[in-house]
Amino acid sequence: MSFAVSSNARTVFVLLAIALHESPRIHVVRPLYIFVIYFVFVFFAVGSLETNATPSRCESLEFLCVVEPTEHPLDRTGRDEIPTLEEIRALADRRNLDAAWEEIQRFLEENPDHIEGRLLSGVFSIWRGETDRAADVFRKLVDDRPDLAEPYNNLAAVYASKKRYQEAEDALKQAISANPSYGIAWENLGDVRIERASLSYQRAGKLYAFEGRSNIEVEAKMGRKFVAIKKIQDEIGYSFHAHGMAGKRLRGEMDVDATAVTGDPDSANADAAPRVESSGVACYSVGPLPDKASFVSITDWFEGNDIFTSTYTRDAQQSNDYEVFIPPSDDLSDPNALIERMQGDGIHDITPISHGDLEQGVMIGVFDAEDAAQRRIDELWEKGHKARYRPRTRLEKQYWIKAYPAVDSSLDKLVFTKRFATHALRTIPCE
Repeated sequence: MSFAVSSNARTVFVLLAIALHESPRIHVVRPLYIFVIYFVFVFFAVGSLETNATPSRCESLEFLCVVEPTEHPLDRTGRDEIPTLEEIRALADRRNLDAAWEEIQRFLEENPDHIEGRLLSGVFSIWRGETDRAADVFRKLVDDRPDLAEPYNNLAAVYASKKRYQEAEDALKQAISANPSYGIAWENLGDVRIERASLSYQRAGKLYAFEGRSNIEVEAKMGRKFVAIKKIQDEIGYSFHAHGMAGKRLRGEMDVDATAVTGDPDSANADAAPRVESSGVACYSVGPLPDKASFVSITDWFEGNDIFTSTYTRDAQQSNDYEVFIPPSDDLSDPNALIERMQGDGIHDITPISHGDLEQGVMIGVFDAEDAAQRRIDELWEKGHKARYRPRTRLEKQYWIKAYPAVDSSLDKLVFTKRFATHALRTIPCE
């Protein structure tokens, strides 16, 4: 092991050696002098080691470090010292959000009107999941400084987290009005409009179904739009940026998830890779649904679980009952005369048919079950009336729903089956 000795230590060492050699009395106290020389050498050598040692990470980088356990990461000179915003941001960068929150409160106690401090307090509130508090902070900033874009942008992030997209868009327009060159606000405005477009397409699909419109071309176009919107949202990750510094970006941009704002420190200030659609994500179809009530209930359930849906209708022929009739014939030139005869035989509920393929015939009744219709036919034949029956078909609307789960909102098939036991959930291609 070698030691780097400073020039001062070497000088003292040489002077003591010379004195030891030239002194006529040195032989008497030589052991004492040797001890003194050794002590002085060690003292300066150790001092030189501390002076010339390689700087620690704390000293060589712009970093806040705690070498020894202390009461608080910022307690270097005492609790009375107010931290700077750079120190507070450094705590947040290191995921020490509780300490950062405590220090920003101390900072604002001394500087209650500090704009950047207030912005940072609002962003920290978002990270902590206190979105109502964050909204109050940003609203007060908007009132105090309507010329700044950042408070409007951050307020929009809070609105978007609560799915209040119209208010989010209005706030972003205010941000852009305050600073037309504020790129983050433009990006966030695009994200809001993508989300609103998705909701509009879902609304249109519902209305088409309610109106009973059955148009293959329209439904195919709506389906393509749903798939496209879903892919866009999966690709961009749909995150909002909230800034804690006015006039310029923070050293590390603060990302706030607008769809599920949480206080998770692992998500704060992280450069997340874009989300892409996983091959494991499946899409689903439900239908045919017999009525609007089932259609609305299932659609609302999907939307409540953040699953996009498209809807469409189909006209289907339904055979629900059976008609008993006497068809028109050459012998039946006067239906009214036939009706009088049948009434004389005790047969009632007779109606002449005035249009359709049975025009000039006579309708005798409509029966829910085929065997009931057959019994009525037998009775009529016994009385000499050559009656027949046939199923009566009619067009009825059938409702279908397609579900497109996002990457982060997979569909729990077991929960769906328990909730809607009579409706099958089928897996279909997402394209």
